[in-house]
Amino acid sequence: MSFFLTEMFLWSLKTNLRIRDEDIGIHQYSEKKEPASQMKHSYLEEKQKLAESRDYPWILKSKRADKLRDALKEVEDLMQNTPCVLSKWKNKHTCQLLFHSGVLVSLSLSGPQLEKVVIDRTLVGKLVSDTISDAVLTDNFIILSFEDHSQLCLIQFTKKMDSPDVNKRLEKLSCLDFKISYIDILGPEGRRMKRHLAINSMQDMVICWWSATSDGAWPWSPISCERDRANLLLLGCAHGKLEVLSFVRTEWDPLHASFSTHQPYQVHTVEHSVSAAKEPMADSCVYKCLRNKIQCAAITRIPLRSRAISCCRDVTEDKLVLGCEDSSIILYEAYNQVTLLAQAELLPAVMTYHPAGAVFVVGSSQGELQLFDTALSPVKIQLLAQDYSPEATLQCSKHFEVPSSLIQIQWAAPPVACVSPDSTDIHDLLLVRFDKGPLGVLHFKLGVITRGQLGLVEIIHQYIRYDEIHEAINVLNTMNWNTMGHQCYICLSAICNHLLKQKLTPDREAQLEASLGTFYAPTRPLLDTTVLEYRDPISRYARRFFHHLLRYQRFEKAFLLAVDIGARDLFMNFWGSQMKKTHLVKLLINLQSQEEGPSHLLQALPPDHQHRAVPTAP
Repeated sequence: MSFFLTEMFLWSLKTNLRIRDEDIGIHQYSEKKEPASQMKHSYLEEKQKLAESRDYPWILKSKRADKLRDALKEVEDLMQNTPCVLSKWKNKHTCQLLFHSGVLVSLSLSGPQLEKVVIDRTLVGKLVSDTISDAVLTDNFIILSFEDHSQLCLIQFTKKMDSPDVNKRLEKLSCLDFKISYIDILGPEGRRMKRHLAINSMQDMVICWWSATSDGAWPWSPISCERDRANLLLLGCAHGKLEVLSFVRTEWDPLHASFSTHQPYQVHTVEHSVSAAKEPMADSCVYKCLRNKIQCAAITRIPLRSRAISCCRDVTEDKLVLGCEDSSIILYEAYNQVTLLAQAELLPAVMTYHPAGAVFVVGSSQGELQLFDTALSPVKIQLLAQDYSPEATLQCSKHFEVPSSLIQIQWAAPPVACVSPDSTDIHDLLLVRFDKGPLGVLHFKLGVITRGQLGLVEIIHQYIRYDEIHEAINVLNTMNWNTMGHQCYICLSAICNHLLKQKLTPDREAQLEASLGTFYAPTRPLLDTTVLEYRDPISRYARRFFHHLLRYQRFEKAFLLAVDIGARDLFMNFWGSQMKKTHLVKLLINLQSQEEGPSHLLQALPPDHQHRAVPTAP
């Protein structure tokens, strides 16, 4: 059975982690050298040798590491005492954390290991409030929202970070000569609420949104207008200035809102809604930003079994995944308007799609993780260990003596990362952040053969390796021949080559039909250029399937396949086969009487047998 192998790296010096000596797939930093007596009577010495042989630091003991150790202790104290409101990957090697009080922490990584930690307290005491709700972090400016103030803060840098060196770009804000300004925004006064922020890929527009239910009761009054009840604001942030451009009130309470990564002036929201029968639903809405105005352009209503509590989109923004209160997972594919359903082994409080779009990870607040592919098939997972023991879920919290809630999972990639099928960039680190700590990553061991990639082609080859053809075909069905034809052809070829080597059974026959059907009977209409490019190479697999059917005397299915692909020359192969001619004639009569065999195909028969295939009137 296919599964993912991973290691867990916890960036912690605390001793309240429950990590056994034989847990070779879990790593943390040791505060000091263990006593020799303890090392002698356990696996700890062997585990240390294994870690150090792989260049994993066991004890931070150099002068440079002393600073890293002190900084890591300070970060752990911050997480213990101050809420972390934002974690963001600046790039695949740098993660930034912003705390409630304005402390900004930058973590520089070398693989899954910490290389440098910079703690920046420049903003502490310089803001109108120390209750930061959310933030937008860019190289040129920072935008902050607050829980108890109807204001946004713009911190504009007058000095840019131009150094390409990642470590040099981790300088403190005090070195950038910044200017702080504020802007008043709409919304209820005097109430604490979570105000969310999101920025587009052009970095010239920002949205600020909050829960529609936070407004409470609104009695009638002359000033209780749409402006006062708005909960989605569009702001411009050009030329060092922040201004409110437009506002709107969402029809339902938003679960999530963000700009499209492909259309920088479109906003995608997921809103809680109910049907006429009071059944829970989710509205997937598209808002367009035109002439500095924001307005709803499209709404798609998705039926649910229970209320949605989490969501995420794939890199193409064609698939929306919803996690519900009853642990059900709903996948909605926008192009085909198809909804898939699966049941998770946990309560899906958080979820994230891999940048390549092949898998997504679901997590519960109890620290459980589960993987699904993009066709909603669950994929097992296992920590590196001596024995083979993949499981449906990965239990992270069982390694903590003090329970801690999992509040975020995030792949190590920039927010607008769009992995092309031919990309060699590797995304194999998953950040796991627990409330009050610890903080760490899961390092997925994807192997040399796949070049460390975790795309659609790689996961299909993994399924084929374990003879899970049904799952492979389901993933192939989610791929778009018009936009990724080369990858689709690679996957179809791999599936067909594997099946054509096997003995033909009813299941194998159905799988060959389904795999070829992704091209001959696709769910998405194929462009003419796509058909012309792949028609000939795929027809060769269809012809191999035809001869495979003849070999196992599946004559009727072979005949229908030849009809479907319009290969007239294949009908003569019936004649050359060991099939009796009278059997062939009866077959053609039967098919024609069922209106399944067009009469013009009978012309492929030898002239002296054409008249035998024409049924006579009684």
